[in-house]
Amino acid sequence: MVCFAIPDYGILFRCRAKGENLDLEFGSFFALLGFIKTKLKDQEIQAVQVMSSNPYFVFSFSGDKEIINKNKERRKLLGNYRKKYSITVAYIRPAENKGLLSPSDYASLPVHYKIPFKPDLFESRKIKIMPFNPGIII
Repeated sequence: MVCFAIPDYGILFRCRAKGENLDLEFGSFFALLGFIKTKLKDQEIQAVQVMSSNPYFVFSFSGDKEIINKNKERRKLLGNYRKKYSITVAYIRPAENKGLLSPSDYASLPVHYKIPFKPDLFESRKIKIMPFNPGIII
């Protein structure tokens, strides 16, 4: 599963995916940075603190940089995002990781709070609803 949370904005994102745990963690990391870059661009965010419950992911930024260096795509993406943001990565216990909470346990925003990003209407128009295919009729 690829998931991330941005508690300051009341955002919890989850998407099913298959892969190794470390690859999924990097997928979540880059999905988060992409979301911030595209959907929160008006917020002038300069620093991003990423908390992960995967120690291998955290250590890949501090001690074992080989994990990043041997994957050209990761290295390139990380280099591009580091030009725009100051990124720090730290460990958090799974019980405290907001990205792993059930949506029902995630606090909702107060009624008066306005969400600071606007959905891209062009992006939502790409969705096409196809009629249900009943399968083979005999």
